Parts: sequence; structure tokens; C-alpha cells
Amino acid sequence: MQEVATEARIGPNSIIQTVAAARAQYGEEAVADWLRRTGRGHLLEAMPDHMLPESEFGDLIADLRFWLGVSAAADVLAQSGDLTAQYVATHRVPVPIRWLLPRLPVGLALRIFLPAIARHAWTFAGSGRFGYTLQPAWRLTLADSVEARGVRATEPVCAYYRAAFEGLLRRVVCDRLRVHEVACRAMGTGRCEFAVELSR
Repeated sequence: MQEVATEARIGPNSIIQTVAAARAQYGEEAVADWLRRTGRGHLLEAMPDHMLPESEFGDLIADLRFWLGVSAAADVLAQSGDLTAQYVATHRVPVPIRWLLPRLPVGLALRIFLPAIARHAWTFAGSGRFGYTLQPAWRLTLADSVEARGVRATEPVCAYYRAAFEGLLRRVVCDRLRVHEVACRAMGTGRCEFAVELSR
């Protein structure tokens, strides 16, 4: 009997926080109209509380870009990523880890924390593949990013993931950490790459 392939799934915060960020920036009425227009009126009644097919997030991003334009949609997605990071840091990272890591040298804290992110990467990357390096520089990578699929651009487009990575690292490791997307699949590279740096 042939097995039927199932689509990779992603956590509901991708949807919940994107809608919340859109409401914060454009108001309840405009977002409600957009959700109804795109066949998502059910989100006005209840937000998802379970893992979702990753295509639902990809489709939401595409519709958001069509509605607002790429630049304005990126602002919403960046806020959504930060809200997701806030949720994860508060509800998914154990309190002892949040107490310990900021008290360690940043490099050591990253060496402890990044493997934990990698183990749970399927919850935010879906079928994408998360990785990291610590030498010669701190780098995060995301192959087959949901945000960059099917997109052609002259600059990085993964605002949600960049902000989510930065927000999580700042809240759990060190509030001086900043994350910049320095390569993006939408620009023709093999994977998206994020530089992690300490601000002065």
C-alpha cells in the first residue's frame, strides 16, 4: 500500500501573531475585511491552537504582500516574528535557562542555546532546514524558508524569521544581540543566512 505524503506543519503562532501585528498596525476593521476577502473569516471567531500545514503560513504571507505591498508586509511580519519570540521565550524556554544564559559569556550561551533551537526547528521552519555556525562568526541558516519560497527579490525578504531569531536571542541570551539577514533564497542563494552580532 502506497503511503500518502503529508505536508510539513508549523506552529500556530505564525498565523496568530501575524494577524495580531496586522491589527496593531492597520486596525481591527481593515484586517477583518482582509481576512474575509481572503477566505479566512474563521480567524475572526477563533485562532488556531494546533500545528498547521506550512502552506497556510506561506499563503498568508503571499496575501499580505498582495494587500500591503512587500515593504509594508515586511513591517507586519517583523512585528509578528518579535511577538512569536516573546511568546516562545516566555512560555517555552524554562525559567532556569532564562536566568542562566544572560549571566554567561555570549559565545558560551549561544553554544548552549542554539542546539536547543535546532532541536525544535521543525515547529517554526516546517520542511525548511535550520542550521547554525559559531566559527569564524555567529551565523544562522534556513534552507527552503517559507517566507522566501517562490519569491524573486533584490534584497532579503525573511522579515518574520529575522525578527523571531533576534527577539528570541535578545530575550534569552543577551539584549545586545542583533540579527541581520545577509543572504536570501529570494535573491538566488541556496539558503537564507542571518548574521548574529553584538551591538555596542
